[in-house]
Amino acid sequence: MKYFVSATPGPMPPSPEQMDAAMSWLEGKVDDGTFDCIFGFVEGGGFSVANVDSHSAALELMADYPLFGLVTWEVRPLLEFKEGIGTIRAKLVEAQAAMSG
Repeated sequence: MKYFVSATPGPMPPSPEQMDAAMSWLEGKVDDGTFDCIFGFVEGGGFSVANVDSHSAALELMADYPLFGLVTWEVRPLLEFKEGIGTIRAKLVEAQAAMSG
């Protein structure tokens, strides 16, 4: 399963050593395939697309991050774009039929 995982810095900035540990951890997760990508935000923080098997595995991954307690998290499960189109289209057809008739 893929997850959008975003981390926004909190009011307390990390130390240079904590930042180095976080960067090393992030690079390792890209290298081992846990993350498809990592992008930073101009104002600080950033996001990744993570590959994990469950919600609890996503939580474990976040908790392992060296800056875990210094950031605010947003986590959202992802679908391939075409994966949900059939379901959405069927519901739109159903709603259209109900409104016209």
